Amino acid sequence: MLPTPDEVRELLGAERTYLAGGKVRKWESEKGDDSHLPTFPPAHLPGTNYVTLRRTFIDRLLSRPEYADYWANKWADLLRPNPDRVGVKSVFVLDQWLRDSFRQNKPYDEFVREILLAEGTNHRDGPAVIYRDRREPAELTTIFSQLFLGTRLECARCHHHPNEKWAQDDFYQFAAFFGTVKQKGAGLSPPISAGTETFYFAPGGAVKHPVTGEVMLPRAPDGPATRSGEGTDPRRALADWLIAPDNPFFARAAVNRVWAVFFGRGLVEPVDDFRISNPCVNPALLSALADDFVKHGYDLKHLMRTIMESRLYQLSSTPNEFNLADTRTFSRAYRRRLSAEVLLDAVNDVTGVPDTFAGTPIGSRSMQTWSYKIESQFLDAFSRPNPSTDCPCERDKEMSVVQSLHLMNSKNLQTKLSNPSGRAHKLAESNKLPAEIVADLYLATLSRLPNAEELQVATAAYNAPDSTRQSATEDVCWALLNSAEFVLNH
Repeated sequence: MLPTPDEVRELLGAERTYLAGGKVRKWESEKGDDSHLPTFPPAHLPGTNYVTLRRTFIDRLLSRPEYADYWANKWADLLRPNPDRVGVKSVFVLDQWLRDSFRQNKPYDEFVREILLAEGTNHRDGPAVIYRDRREPAELTTIFSQLFLGTRLECARCHHHPNEKWAQDDFYQFAAFFGTVKQKGAGLSPPISAGTETFYFAPGGAVKHPVTGEVMLPRAPDGPATRSGEGTDPRRALADWLIAPDNPFFARAAVNRVWAVFFGRGLVEPVDDFRISNPCVNPALLSALADDFVKHGYDLKHLMRTIMESRLYQLSSTPNEFNLADTRTFSRAYRRRLSAEVLLDAVNDVTGVPDTFAGTPIGSRSMQTWSYKIESQFLDAFSRPNPSTDCPCERDKEMSVVQSLHLMNSKNLQTKLSNPSGRAHKLAESNKLPAEIVADLYLATLSRLPNAEELQVATAAYNAPDSTRQSATEDVCWALLNSAEFVLNH
């Protein structure tokens, strides 16, 4: 029995009110191109329906081009083909396929099916690039089980842990689905970037158990053995089993991963480690969201809209006496650093001076960079992964001394602040009073006005010895860009 929308909303708001953090109108604090502008009337004005305003704002965010760019980057991290192994051209082909998929709001089950059943060439067909990078059935088993089952089958590759469910047989039976994938072409011989391969189904590929030497029949975890006909690709049976509405893993793993993006951690954490000894913090909520996701055709935007409209997502990150120590039950929002590309785009929006990136059209945003080989000290400082050495997985979200020092001392940031075409210079040259300049900078960086104390401190910079309107404006903007309120999603 699938839950009704009301039942899903009830579970999303089921935290006890005396434990939960206070509400905050998060649409006023989302960072984006124009979020510092007063898009909607304040919710306290007569005739204003806050629920309607919020839904309108959410729909606007989900329709923006940055939505596709953000989620394409997210999945590029998770699939993360090694450019030194597949070639830079192949990385670009996969990147464009990912961006097109999210622009179309491709249903998640269709998205995954295309990856699992990939055929074609790495210079034309995005999903084929994954098979060029993960060339062995065991490699494909590792990455696909983590992404689509939320399960680390790799832990059973060498031995069966006595306290866990999955054994070696499970790993190699899953790997047997990919034994019939063949490739022809240049292989991985230099020059890598010029290497074109074609991937296709060919009967006869066998995966053997490393201990017994037994030829393994394809079988999904907790599923029946698959006996495909001689000319049938067993991956089709795997895809059918995986995306079936009653699959116990697929929708839950997808929902948990999306949830973690919005809340900073999953209902199961780590997000790719569902197991008996790592229980979900709210099984009823995860099941309800997963069922609702299936009911609505694996529509990712519907899932995200449901989460963003929830009371839980609207909670403040400011703790109270009851939830100060809470780090896992979502009684309040958890502060987390903005991702490298989002933060750099925010810095560029505030300063009014965009970066330029090699290999991308003029005017491209950092969210549109498709390879770590596109140089950016800022992105590297803020943990942009290097696919040549870093595993395909979630990014490091922690703050570091390197990041703080980069924001404080970056020559690039100082240049943006003093640029004649930038915001700080234009404000300094305007006829605005210091208090008006400070208000403008607060709206641009923090999406709010300063309080009385903040206004007093900031305007004092204009009266400091040897200061000019330009230097004072740069100093205030620099301080706001270095603040935790700007760098963290809260």
